[in-house]
Amino acid sequence: METMLKSLRRADEALSAAFDRAFAPTHNPWRHLGSLAFVCLLTAVVSGIVAYALYDTSVAGAYASGLRLQNDALLLGRLLRGVHRYGADAFMLLTLAHLLREAVRGHFRGVRWYSWLTGIPLLWLLWLAGITGLWLLWDERAIFSVTAMAEWLQALPLGADLLARNFLTPAALNDRFFSLIIFVHIGLPLLLLAATWVHVQRVALPRIWPPRALTIETLAMLALLALVWPATSLGPADTGHVVAQLSLDWFYLWPHPLVNALSAQVVWWLAAALTLALAALPLWRGPTQARRAAARVDLANCNGCARCVADCPFGAVVMMPRTDQRRHPAQAWVNADLCAACGICVGSCPSATPFRQIEDMVSGIEMPDAPMAALRRELREQLASLSGASKLVLFSCRQAADFAKLAKPETAVIALECAAMLPPSFIEYALRLGADGVAITGCREGDCEFRLGDRWLQQRLAGQREPRLRASVDQQPIEVQWCGSDMLGAEAALAQLRSRLRPRPTSSHPAPLKESEHD
Repeated sequence: METMLKSLRRADEALSAAFDRAFAPTHNPWRHLGSLAFVCLLTAVVSGIVAYALYDTSVAGAYASGLRLQNDALLLGRLLRGVHRYGADAFMLLTLAHLLREAVRGHFRGVRWYSWLTGIPLLWLLWLAGITGLWLLWDERAIFSVTAMAEWLQALPLGADLLARNFLTPAALNDRFFSLIIFVHIGLPLLLLAATWVHVQRVALPRIWPPRALTIETLAMLALLALVWPATSLGPADTGHVVAQLSLDWFYLWPHPLVNALSAQVVWWLAAALTLALAALPLWRGPTQARRAAARVDLANCNGCARCVADCPFGAVVMMPRTDQRRHPAQAWVNADLCAACGICVGSCPSATPFRQIEDMVSGIEMPDAPMAALRRELREQLASLSGASKLVLFSCRQAADFAKLAKPETAVIALECAAMLPPSFIEYALRLGADGVAITGCREGDCEFRLGDRWLQQRLAGQREPRLRASVDQQPIEVQWCGSDMLGAEAALAQLRSRLRPRPTSSHPAPLKESEHD
């Protein structure tokens, strides 16, 4: 299964790259499936509220209400009904695509288990909201679905045979029962909004809203569909009579032909098995999944600046009152259950600078499996072994790919858990220590495995986020390439960097390193 996931992930990255050629990477819709689904949900809720104000909530008047909106001379009713319908359909498709993409990327394991599990009930809630919406049209398709659902429910030990008979008798189907359907249809979307809020509770700065341009384009597409391909009703429902042939709505009515082809019991078992299989995925650990230790705070070097708290993508780091006798009022604390061991917090720590003149350098927050002292030592050793006219150091993200094969006599390759684990001071340190250029590669832009790494690193290098790369550092010998697993892209980045480097004078020596410059 691990091999299959890797193949699917490569396919996902290839698809993302194809979309990048049509859209800007930050506006790639394939990277905003969840937030686009949320926009469509809100669209369906808002348009549904307006439609409810114009809707006759009675068995006799329901069909006529839908027909009146459909035939509105000003096309406003058509627009309202179509946007509501296509917004719900888009919510369904985008949610399924989001689920599939998260599964392909293995985002059901580790600290993401909570988001994965809380997302599964959304599938059933949105399907129930959609199918009850179709019932409110009270046309031939609605009466077929109501009848088929009642028969499907009969397979459960819930006394549903009585419910089925009530659906099939005109006297039993009254306005009171119809109001119950309306209540369910209105309540479920509100429950979906609440469930969405629960779904994102364990991530910091969740991408609830897509970029403004994508939002506008999505709403414009829904409106265009509503006007060009209007949502229409079939003939009026005739209680006690189901037509022999009708066009199905495959978004929400797909269980009905499945029940006919198999059986009600088999479909219930399939639905339960699929739900349990999705819920059990977080328990599966692939053979290549490394067990990394959570970040640890070193109080002797923590000044309570809270930068690690601001940068943690999963809210694993929080501030708490000081537990030692130092003058700082607060200290960082790591919740190991929420820590993804990405190292982004280390890259944000002001004490994680290689310019400190101590042999066993320790920063305020450290990754036990990859301490800053080891990174500094590896950088020194690799730089000392380089030869050639242009000496380059490539800091690569392990989540993107293994770029070890790019190591050459003139190129050192140092792997990091995430590109944003690299404190900006290490770039200046490498340049001062004799490197002619520094390259950084990571996941594709907007696709950081740890959600926020690419954003934070870009802001740090641009001087927009602490810790900043000093303004005095020349940007020309620095190259950042969000190439993902594209080995050719990484090679091109190195070639591009080497082509613009100014040759270092043969008589020059690295400037002495002073602790006072960065402490």
